Amino acid sequence: MNHEDTAALLLRPEARPKRAGYVNAVIGSAAHAVTIIMRRKRFAMAAIIAFMPVLIPLALAFLSKAAFADEGNAIFVKLCEQLYMPVLAPLLALFFASMLVAEDVETGTIPYVLTRPIPRSAWVFGRFLAYLAVSLSILGTSIAMCFAASATLSKLSLTNTNDLLLLGHYILVALAALTAYGSLAVFLGVFTRRPIVYGVLLLYGWQKLAMIIPGVVDFLTIAKYVESLYPALATQRNVVEVQTALGTFQKQVFAVTAGRAVLIILVVTAVFLVSSIVAVRRREYGTGQAAGS
Repeated sequence: MNHEDTAALLLRPEARPKRAGYVNAVIGSAAHAVTIIMRRKRFAMAAIIAFMPVLIPLALAFLSKAAFADEGNAIFVKLCEQLYMPVLAPLLALFFASMLVAEDVETGTIPYVLTRPIPRSAWVFGRFLAYLAVSLSILGTSIAMCFAASATLSKLSLTNTNDLLLLGHYILVALAALTAYGSLAVFLGVFTRRPIVYGVLLLYGWQKLAMIIPGVVDFLTIAKYVESLYPALATQRNVVEVQTALGTFQKQVFAVTAGRAVLIILVVTAVFLVSSIVAVRRREYGTGQAAGS
């Protein structure tokens, strides 16, 4: 058999290597992305920042007088609802998810990545799953350690079933928050050149402003639906208190149920991810359109 016959044989469709299954492509993309994320300096920085709240209940346990010590339940709930979900979850999304695609575009390596026999949707989805795995491992571990540290105070126990269910509830809320914020960060990474800048403006600027404006403006934020997933009676929040904040009563009138909040978070995540996948499939990188689908 001469060289011409060999080349003709290789060009036959049945002789070409078959594309790996979609699931294998997603797993391969995720594994590669996890390796890259954990090698970056931002991984250590994000982990250090995420674990810092654990020091707060420990400091209170050692520094507060026994007679006036803060309740562990109240401390844990405040940290989850005022620090972990509204601050750290968006921060991890900006640290990791915003650069999943943007980093390869900036370094010029994305044409080489996309010439591999892997669907572009699987590549993006795999990287998003890698972000979720890494960020949830960091945030979930920090929340669990914060729970254990808060258990050194009163009214919170490592052996109480209700308290453990509360911990599990907040970890699930963290997963929902990371999913929604991460999909937005991926979207910004695909469509903008400075995703972190725009992300900070949206998540820490516009979103904070919208949450205090009376009316229904806050329905245009992710935080609205994340907050709807909080445990209703975590710290006896059914107690009526006099509120002076703007629009507190009006916002309670337009409350969102947990089921509807989950549905909206899933829809928002799907819209942002599908938009990102379509953009990656249609966009030209380098001197020509990279191969892939």
